[in-house]
Formats: sequence, C-alpha cells, structure tokens
Amino acid sequence: MQVQRTRHTRAYVQIPNEIARHQTLSLEARGLLTYLLSLPDANGATVERITERTPNGRRSVSSAMNELVAAGYVTRARMQDPETGRWVTLTSVTDTPTNHMPTVGLPTRQAVGGSPQGEEKTESKKDTTPPPAQPEEKPQEPSQGTNKGGEGKSPLLAKIDREMSRQARLTLERLSLHKSLPLTDQDIARLAPKVVPWLREDYRSDEILRCLTQALPEQISSVPGLISHRLKTFTPERSAPRQVAPQLVKRTACEVCEALFPLGHQGGICRDCQAEMNRANARFAA
Repeated sequence: MQVQRTRHTRAYVQIPNEIARHQTLSLEARGLLTYLLSLPDANGATVERITERTPNGRRSVSSAMNELVAAGYVTRARMQDPETGRWVTLTSVTDTPTNHMPTVGLPTRQAVGGSPQGEEKTESKKDTTPPPAQPEEKPQEPSQGTNKGGEGKSPLLAKIDREMSRQARLTLERLSLHKSLPLTDQDIARLAPKVVPWLREDYRSDEILRCLTQALPEQISSVPGLISHRLKTFTPERSAPRQVAPQLVKRTACEVCEALFPLGHQGGICRDCQAEMNRANARFAA
C-alpha cells in the first residue's frame, strides 16, 4: 500500500486547527492523521506497519484509520499496476477532508497565547492606524480524484467504488441467509457502506462473514444493531494462506513394453524395443 499526501514539509508538519480541535474524531484518529501527514510520499504505511511502530494495538489503529476514511481525510483505491499486473491499495492522505471545500478569501488568523478578545476590541478602537497588509494566500485546492460524491473522481476510482459497494451488498445478502441474522433490503442498503472499509483493507467476504457470525448471543433484540456494532468495533481475522499441493511429475513409458523412461523423456519406444523391431523388419525384408 502506497501513501500519497497533498501537502508536506521537510522538517515539520503543520496541523490545521480544524484537525487539532475536531469534535467528532477521536484522539487516536487525530494522532494517526498527524503521523500520516508527517510521513514522506510513497512510504508504504499500512495498518500492520503502523501497529509495529506504535504501542497501539492493531484494532485501535484500524478503528482510527476507518474514522479518517469516514471523515474524508483518508481515501483508498484498489489499482492494478499496468506493468506487473499486481493489485495494490493506493492510500491518499490530506489535511483537508474531501467533503470540505475551502472558503474563498483570506483566512482569519488567531495568535496562540494572545490577548483576550475583549482587550483586542478595546485596543483596536484606540489605535486607528491600519495594520500592515498581509501576504495574500491562495486557498488550498482539493486534490484531484478524491472528492466524495463522484465529482472530480477518475473513472477508475469511481468504478472501484461501485465494485466495492456491490461486494458489500453481496456479503450482507449472504449474511442474511443465516437463520439468526435475517436482514431486509433496507437493512442491507443501510449497512453496506459500513462494510466497504473492511473491503478496502483487503478482507475477503468469508473473513467478514466469520467475524459477523461467530459467538452470537443467545437473544438478539436487533439484528441490524448487532451487525452495525460489530462492523464498528470488531476486526476480522485473516485466514491462513492456502497451501498449494505440489503437482506430481509423471514419467512417460515405452509404448511397447511400458517400461518407464527417466524424468524429462518425451516418451515413444525404448531402445530395446526399437532394436527388436528393426531386427524383425530385417528378417521380413530378406
């Protein structure tokens, strides 16, 4: 998984107050976003690698990552390398959420540790000298291909989003066949977007179904509520890689006496049988 960022500096990372004081993101999510913005481009950061470098567990890192995806700070896309044909997950990180358009005009400034607002107003009445002109700053433009709702999104990313939504619905339709977890079409449509983050983490449908169906309580008051809770708080377990049985190489045999040839022989008639056939042909010719 490669990570690309819209803005970065060499020695430090600047965090907007909108991130530092975000009212819906958890502290873990804000800390993870700060960490991702500080990394160089194409650093290969994954949930597993971040877990290895921090004291947080994998569930905590994965939950924080899902928060950033839902808030629009992190976007993921499955893309195929045109040269190798290998599928990779491309993750983009930005300090401006993809569902936020910057306001045109100069941003207001607030000095940390300055005077209270009331004293600033009193001081501004006494000093009528206009403040020096501030250098004009261009509003940050949203990165191409990351806007929600499909605007500005490349056809490939839009196709990937549609495919993941379809896979999420199919997974929930299979889940609804469970005798203890019936789901209506309305439930599936409402829960499908919550399955997409797991699909973006490359979890297979069988791994997701096993996570949603294991250790069910004896009494379930609300099936959609139970599934929604597990999609938010649980983490599927990855299946062990399948062991491919080695294919046995068969040895060819002589077409006459059926004696086995050494490995790699193309088959046909062995030397002894060929010699016997040659002697027989010589006798008939005489």
